[in-house]
Amino acid sequence: MGKRKAVCWILLALIMVTVTGCGYTLEEKREMKRYEKQGRENAKNYIREKYGIDAKITEINCEKYSSSPVPDFFPSPTGNVFVKMKYKGAEFLVAISGQKKNTDGLDNYQFQEIATAFAQEMYNITGLHAESAYVCYGEYGTVKDEKNGMIHTFYDGENLAEVLQKESARAVVSYANQDVEQIPVSQISQKTGVDTILLTDYESREAYQTVRCPYYNLAGWPIENGIENQLYLMNGYRVVGAGEDTYVKCEKKIQDDIILITENPKNQIILEKTSLDSQENWNGNGFIDAKQVANAYTFDTNSEKVYVYFPVEKLDTKEVKEAQLVKQYQYKGETCYDNIISKVTDDGKYIHGIVYTRDETEIKISVFIDQ
Repeated sequence: MGKRKAVCWILLALIMVTVTGCGYTLEEKREMKRYEKQGRENAKNYIREKYGIDAKITEINCEKYSSSPVPDFFPSPTGNVFVKMKYKGAEFLVAISGQKKNTDGLDNYQFQEIATAFAQEMYNITGLHAESAYVCYGEYGTVKDEKNGMIHTFYDGENLAEVLQKESARAVVSYANQDVEQIPVSQISQKTGVDTILLTDYESREAYQTVRCPYYNLAGWPIENGIENQLYLMNGYRVVGAGEDTYVKCEKKIQDDIILITENPKNQIILEKTSLDSQENWNGNGFIDAKQVANAYTFDTNSEKVYVYFPVEKLDTKEVKEAQLVKQYQYKGETCYDNIISKVTDDGKYIHGIVYTRDETEIKISVFIDQ
């Protein structure tokens, strides 16, 4: 965080403290202490009742009401508590009420056991070795380790399908050079209870290992959201869920070391070196002081959407993270200049963006930075 931004946050915090009367009131603090004390007792009793173990409490925090769009530095407690616990080296989380004595909680003590059972069932069904099998389920519907898999139901080793179906599980299973199009997804749904699933087929194990977050938008829909950054590393992928079962083949077309992928492999793309109008035309269109740092190419295609991966090694700049793909084109008789939202791929080798053609003609692309 820059110094200026840090100072702004500090000033805002001081203003909020002044406005709210210097934080929590004495009564609110006492109330939270009561919640924490009762929550400790409840969490230990809940885990003992559910699993027959005595786990150690390592941390406890009161749950707070979600903030509104206006920052609330002192949100009110809900009465529930989050209790971090540890048993024989295994750390897990319990969510339970601290308002009164009870043993009606949520926890993810069995998360790893359940995730391993899911991965094993996938292997039993497909006979294919997966590079990874991520599963997301439970009350909080998140891939974040701390709150993933928060459930009340007990997994007894036989009720995997019941648990995962009840808890709206989603999964991403990654393979290297395996035909995911032939995987029997109906059998997977029946045996595991997971009917929302993304199956990815990478070109190699090495390609898979370059991806930082291979579970993509697992907690949302569409589940493949974000996968476009890595398509150049894939043979294809398959999305199952929400009434659809779609396989996308990632057939790469490479010209002048630029990788191009269309949603329909039969679509044609031709690149030829060209020149652009003055780079000043992009100022105000995503740039303040635009500078061209790569060759320009005409972009002739019959596809409405093309994934472009431009090699970083061909850029005339070291400011790779600042680089943006750009597009010059004709639309309704006018010349237009756009920047294309771009990202550096996880392996750092390409600048990636999506070129939409729509009703545009005479499309040209290149890479710019802001000087």
